This record gives sequence, C-alpha cells and structure tokens, in this order.
Amino acid sequence: MAPDFFSFPPLPEEIRRVIEDGSSFLVIGHVSPDGDCLSSQITMGALLENLGKQVALVNAGPFERSEITHLAGLFQTSITREMKERNPIVVVVDCSSIERIGSLAEEIEGLTTIIFDHHASGEFFGDYRYITPRSISTTFIIMHLYKEFDVEITPEIADHLFFGFATDSGFFRFIGSYRGDVLRYAAELVDLGVSPNEMADRISGGKNLDYIKYVGKLIDRSEVLLDGRLIIATSYIRDSRTFDTTDRPSDMLYSMLLAIKGVEVVLYLKELEPQLTEIGFRSSHVSPVDVGELAKRLGGGGHKRAAGATVNESVESIRNPLILLVKELLR
Repeated sequence: MAPDFFSFPPLPEEIRRVIEDGSSFLVIGHVSPDGDCLSSQITMGALLENLGKQVALVNAGPFERSEITHLAGLFQTSITREMKERNPIVVVVDCSSIERIGSLAEEIEGLTTIIFDHHASGEFFGDYRYITPRSISTTFIIMHLYKEFDVEITPEIADHLFFGFATDSGFFRFIGSYRGDVLRYAAELVDLGVSPNEMADRISGGKNLDYIKYVGKLIDRSEVLLDGRLIIATSYIRDSRTFDTTDRPSDMLYSMLLAIKGVEVVLYLKELEPQLTEIGFRSSHVSPVDVGELAKRLGGGGHKRAAGATVNESVESIRNPLILLVKELLR
C-alpha cells in the first residue's frame, strides 16, 4: 500500500472571497477552551487584522486550565449590541457543533458564519465550512491560512501556533506515520524562536500539590472494566471541598490512564450539577473505537481519538449506558 501523505484541501474560493470582502469579524471558539482553541482564535484574529479587518475575539469561557488562564483578558465573553450592529462575519474555530459555543449560539443568529475546524463530528452549522479531520489541530489549519493569504508569521504568532500544535498532538506523541508535514511546520516555528522545552514546561508545569493530589484521587477512584480495555474516572462536586479542582486534570489524567497496558478507552465523567455531567472521551491509537462518533451519539463532538459531550443526566445514570456503548464498539 502506498504511503498516505497528507495535504490540505484547496481553500474554497467562496470562503476566500467572504474573508477578503468583509470588514468586521468576530472570532469565536468553544466553551471551556483548551490551548488549541484559544491559540486558533488569537492567530486567526491576528491574520484578519493583518488583512486590514476589524476583529474582536469572543469566548464564553470558563478559562479553567492553568496554562491558558493568563489569556482570558484577550477575550470578550459575549457579543454586544454594538458589535452585532456592525454586521460582522463570524469565524468559528476549533468547533463544528453550534452547541459547543454555548450562549454565543443565540448571539450570532443571522450573521454570516465560517467554520474552521479539524473535528469531523457534530451537527452541521455555518454558511461556509473548511473542515480538515486529518489536521492535527485547528492551529495547524490556521498556519496553512497564513501561507494561503501570504501573511508573515511573527515570533509571537509562532508561539501561539506551536502551543496549539503541542496541546492537541500530546506534544507530538499522537502523530502517526507519513506525517512529516507536521514536523516541517513545527520546525518553521522553532526557527522563528519557539522553544519546545519552555513550551513543555508551560503546558505541564506550574501545578500545585493539591492539584496533583486531586489527579491521584481520580486515578485511585478509577474503575477498570471490560477486561481492562475501559477505564472510567469520575469527578464529583464534593471533591472541591478537599482538593484544588479549579484546574482541569483531564490532560494529565488521560495520559496516565492510557499508559496502562491493555487500556483502549478512557472516559472521564465530571459532575457539574446533580443532573448535569460533562464526559471526556479518549481512545488509544490501537483502539477500534472512534470516540468522536461515540460523543456524537450523546450530542457532543470531537475526533477519532478525543471528544467530549455534556448530558443532562447524573453521573450514576449515564455510567452504565456508556459502558454498554463502549462494549458494543470494542467487539
């Protein structure tokens, strides 16, 4: 079989035309943003400003992850009447399901919307869509757009782009064969001054002891099911009385649980309210389970190895149906 090398699909001319003709833009990302989401918003906003556009960055938050909290001040959390009266073009990044932008969904009604994302699952929305599932991150797509529009990548922009790459690729651990394109793009950013070792410290360092204890508690509480192929970790509201739960433990938690021999799927159930549960899905590179499709069944979205959903059910009521769904897919 011939190597399956990656290349970006052509940017549709209608998207290029809308961007070139527009004067005012809102750049929006998903709720509970991660590094790829915020970095995509920031770099997309800078690209548009370089093209002479008026830009506002909007994200409903919350900005919980310690590695991104310092960026919160760059974003507005809602769209004002004055902003909407300018009839802006809305650019949604790192999100192809309208429910994932939270309260902003109602606020952008009636506005022309362009979607840039690498998540294939999710309900269709937007007037124009550039979805590239094989892209390692949305920032990878944004870097491609810099080349498409012939806009210079400054050292500051390079830093944000690399941060998004590293966040969504597990610091390049999730990259498979024949993806030298990713490393070539990353090398360009390093040559612009990005320090990979400093970036690694920024992403995984700076945690306090209570946070590490919290992750330890989640691991201790984890359930091993389906002959060791599934692990479920659960976080409850009551954990905040004992641990520092302000920082999201998910990335570290997933990494540690997926490192266990034989584990193919990890589910992280987080109790937000007694009848509201956030579910994180991850699968190993050898697993047959497409967690993006699994999340889609519950109204969420994502891609093959990482996805999420929020359901109006308690942790206890959603647990067994999830186990049955995973069991079906692991056959």
